[in-house]
Amino acid sequence: MSDRTGNAPVAAKAPHGIADVARAAGVSSRTLRHYDAIGLLSATAVGEGGLRRYDDGALVRLQRILLLRGLGLGLSEIARVLDGEQDDVAALRAHVGSLEQERDRLARQLAAVRTTITRIERGEPLTPPDALDGFGRA
Repeated sequence: MSDRTGNAPVAAKAPHGIADVARAAGVSSRTLRHYDAIGLLSATAVGEGGLRRYDDGALVRLQRILLLRGLGLGLSEIARVLDGEQDDVAALRAHVGSLEQERDRLARQLAAVRTTITRIERGEPLTPPDALDGFGRA
């Protein structure tokens, strides 16, 4: 097995096999091969039989792909974003901020639904702020 640059040892440079990466990411190996084919996520190394292996940098790129896909971006748009942002840590920090905002919004929705259930069970009236917190765009 050789890496894309022709250097060895591959296992040290690319310790993560495609099956393990796919399973951890919740995608298929076919998806990872497609990402490679379109230039979105290149395998660090490819061996006999086309077995792909990935290094830590590829895992970071895949994490960013999955985060952007979760935001509803298409693959070509994801490629543009990744190609335009070279600082992985800064981009991931921005994602952390967005994920924290989403977590907080979901926590407000959960509290609102629990309040609604409690008020229905007690026969108490609802108020729009109590019932709808976290559902608005703001």
